[in-house]
This record gives sequence, C-alpha cells and structure tokens, in this order.
Amino acid sequence: MLFKKYLSDRDNANEEIRFLRMLVAGLVLAIVIGAGLVFRLIGTEKTVVTPPEIRRSFWVSGNAVSREYLEEMAYWYAGLALNITPTVAEYQNSLFLKYAAPSESGRLQAEMGARAEFLKKNNTSTLFSVRNVTPDERNQRVALSGTLYTWVGDKKAPERNATYLVGFQFINGRLHVSDLKETSDQNPFGTPAAGQP
Repeated sequence: MLFKKYLSDRDNANEEIRFLRMLVAGLVLAIVIGAGLVFRLIGTEKTVVTPPEIRRSFWVSGNAVSREYLEEMAYWYAGLALNITPTVAEYQNSLFLKYAAPSESGRLQAEMGARAEFLKKNNTSTLFSVRNVTPDERNQRVALSGTLYTWVGDKKAPERNATYLVGFQFINGRLHVSDLKETSDQNPFGTPAAGQP
C-alpha cells in the first residue's frame, strides 16, 4: 500500500514537473515573440499632424474632390513653384515633382528645371501673393490671381499682376498636379475664346 502511494506521488510529481516545463517553454516562446515584435516596431510609430487651423472640411470620392481641397492644393503647389529663391529652387522643384501626374511628369520636370536654371543664372527670387482663387471643379483646375514680386540680386523689379492656372488629375485616390502655367485675368483658365480652335 505504501509502495502504491509512493508511485502515485511520484507520478503526480512527474506530471507537475512536465506541466511546469511546458509552461516555462511556452512563456519563453511568448517572450521571444514579444521581443521580436517590439524590435520590429521600434521607429515605426505614426504621428498624425493636423494643420494649426482647419478652416473648411474637404472630401474625396471615387473620381472627384471637393472645391475646397482643389483650392488648398492649388495654393500649396503655386507656393512651391512661385515662392522661390535660387537656393531652394532645386528642393522645391523636387517636392513639386513628387506630386506630378505620371503622364505630365516629363514635361513638368523640363519646365521646372528650366525655370530653376534661369533663377540660378540670374540670381532671381520670386514671391506670388494670391488675391483671388477661382476653382473649376468639373475640370479639376484652379486659377490663382495675384501679384508677382521679383528680385534680381538685391534689386526689386517692378511688381506685376499675374494669373496662374494649376491643373490636376485625380488618380488612385491621390490628387496629382498636371499643369502649371501663366494665363491672364481675362482668360484665367486658358480656354480658347468662342470661335477659336
């Protein structure tokens, strides 16, 4: 009887030891996996930054964007292209071209490159002060009217009124710039007058 009790106690102890070993192995495996995940996530946190002031809401749907979104983006792209000095021209052009529509990328790159070279060669800086923003939601373009200030070296050239057209393409949920050109106050969208081709 004593012998059976001894065997039973020994079997119970062996079962407990086996259970505790499996528990320890499981915990070690969980710690190794947790450490691997922590090391993988280090430096990948995402910080969502909002502008200091949100004045209007925007929306984006299937293949259209809101008027407000077009206006804000046109203002931003015009700032990159027109508020420029020879020192920052290359950086701002590369930032502008990151958002260029794929079909227009080559043309925009050539135009922006030529403008940057001109600015560097002549030590010219420009500042465009927007007065009026006119969106064309249907064709996804915006006309910006304002005053263009120019400095050559340290001399200020005469300021002039100017209108620029910023065109967009909405591709895969993202708004790409497809055109940036100077137009006129009389024809801000650069469309031909009635009867012209």
